[in-house]
Amino acid sequence: MFDVPAVVRNKAVSVGAVRWLHDLERLVDGIERDWALRIGRVVPDASEALVAEVTLQDGSLAVLKLIVPREGDAAKHEITVLSLTEEEGCARLLRADESRGALLLERLGPRACSRLCSAAHRRPRR
Repeated sequence: MFDVPAVVRNKAVSVGAVRWLHDLERLVDGIERDWALRIGRVVPDASEALVAEVTLQDGSLAVLKLIVPREGDAAKHEITVLSLTEEEGCARLLRADESRGALLLERLGPRACSRLCSAAHRRPRR
């Protein structure tokens, strides 16, 4: 089991997603199984989603983001934006499941930050 940060828990309650909180452990178990990953440390300062470090089956590191369900298709919009950026200026979207509000993202670190900075310098100034 994992601890849901208070801010995320309060967000879920305030938008009427109490059922999501109740079913969260089952949701995480299903994603672990379906995507062949292992949940690690929950990021304590998230606000709109449960965010956790994960290890993929091949040993590589990533981040799982489970967006608190609410009106406005937040997961759909975030998946669309990350898909349209073509990996420039943000973490790579490795996998997504809109129906579960789940995004698997590259875990940023020195190499990824270097890639992001390089992309920003290549971009024409306006």
